[in-house]
Amino acid sequence: MTRALLAIVLAASAVLPARGQQPAAMITRAADALGGVARIRAIRNITVAGYGEQAYMNGGGNISASPDAPQKWVSVPEYEKTIDVEHMRMRVRQRNHQNFVFAGAAGYLGAPNAAVAYLDGNVAFNAAQNNRMVRANDQAARARRIDMLNNPAVLVRAALDPASRVGNVRTQGGLQLGDITLATGESLTLAIDSVSGVPAWVRWMTHDENLGDVTFRTSFTGYLPVKGVLLPMGYNTVIDFRSVVQNKLYVDKYGVDETIDDLSAPADVRAAVAPAPRAPSPEATPVAKGVWLLHGNGGANSILFEFADHLTMFEAPSNQAWTQALIRLARSTVPGKPLTEVVVSHHHFDHTGGIRAAMAEGLTIVAHKGTEPLFREIAARRGTIAPDALGAAPKPLKFRAVDDHLQLKDAAMQVDLYHVVSSSHMAEALFAYVPAAKLFVEGDFFDVGWELYWWQKMYADNIAYRRLQVDTDVPVHGRVLPLADVLRDIERQTKAAADLCARTAAAGLFTPGCPVKTPSPILQDTPSR
Repeated sequence: MTRALLAIVLAASAVLPARGQQPAAMITRAADALGGVARIRAIRNITVAGYGEQAYMNGGGNISASPDAPQKWVSVPEYEKTIDVEHMRMRVRQRNHQNFVFAGAAGYLGAPNAAVAYLDGNVAFNAAQNNRMVRANDQAARARRIDMLNNPAVLVRAALDPASRVGNVRTQGGLQLGDITLATGESLTLAIDSVSGVPAWVRWMTHDENLGDVTFRTSFTGYLPVKGVLLPMGYNTVIDFRSVVQNKLYVDKYGVDETIDDLSAPADVRAAVAPAPRAPSPEATPVAKGVWLLHGNGGANSILFEFADHLTMFEAPSNQAWTQALIRLARSTVPGKPLTEVVVSHHHFDHTGGIRAAMAEGLTIVAHKGTEPLFREIAARRGTIAPDALGAAPKPLKFRAVDDHLQLKDAAMQVDLYHVVSSSHMAEALFAYVPAAKLFVEGDFFDVGWELYWWQKMYADNIAYRRLQVDTDVPVHGRVLPLADVLRDIERQTKAAADLCARTAAAGLFTPGCPVKTPSPILQDTPSR
């Protein structure tokens, strides 16, 4: 429910005229089932309060790339959505916290203040500090309009508008389906029970940087009457990537036609220009002979290695536009040598947000062997409803698998790729080592900006396990630092995690990862490398 929506390309079919027609019989049946056409048209507002869970990174942040890996969840202990149906306005107030360990205290425990997001027609805005309202981008507005419509009564009310169109009505199992294009431009598919007429689910499509076209489907269950309107007590949203349950909402309470706040955008917010994405402009900073840090304020870092006759990048992070900018920078940094491959540290979607751009460039993806099935899935997914590099220029995946160790070496450069050990964050991950400069190149081993560190002694363990001589850390997140600074910061961050565990336990709260664990015994038997 947090991703941006772009229009679905609907199959050509008989579509009712947009104006001057009665609503399609299917929509009338749904309205009758929910309380009657007159009652649905008369709804002024709906408020839903409850709690739920969201799939972390849409299923792309688990311990491994396997479809059988346990899902990491973001808990939503407080959730309230207020919809001003008359004026097509909405406010969502929610409090989130990760139900797994990571590096920020606010993400782990939840921020002190709830996040509050608004929509007023085409204007999205957020509550910032000191009760200040800040305009959000058009992508947020599109996503929030779909979120507002992700309620059967609100959607059916909008579909009753004579300017809305309903077409391609068909049956599927015990359901009747119809494709709806609303007067405001959104396109969705609604399914109602063929016997009762009650809405069963709604489906729509969005663009995702990693996955291309993604179909979302929210099922509505457990209907109960509220002031003459049937409303579901459960919402379950599944995406067409590995059937991940993307979002679950358990309803505690509804309010229908209550007194609500004015949700209109303030005049200064409405007058402000919606922020546009900043054009990516990374820069290259030399780290050692033949090694550059590609970095900037538009995304995570990549690292460029110069070999005798080609270039290799480490990581395709953040999003497609950022990775495309990194690729252009890599080629301009060493003109005359082709960029041929990208090493991927691990599969997490923040580290592979640009992998579709890398695939579209025909670059070989070098990654741990366990990630290959996932990357083949990604390569096969369509990208049609938004600018998408792989959708515009489909290419077959070129993949080079790494098991425990792969050496990339010629007369100019040697880079050793190793499988990461001693990590509960990423089981199918690689790091790179440049022996000539004693560089440790990594993603998610360490970030100087992290507050908490949970991963035993992952950094030191991998150095010891591979018997490496390391002077400098070159990260995907953060800045280049001497190893001594890194180990000192990890010690500080680990103590902060232990202190947090002690505080939560003293308060009678028992949180994931506590107490901070000691190193794994696998390192007691260090093989020769």
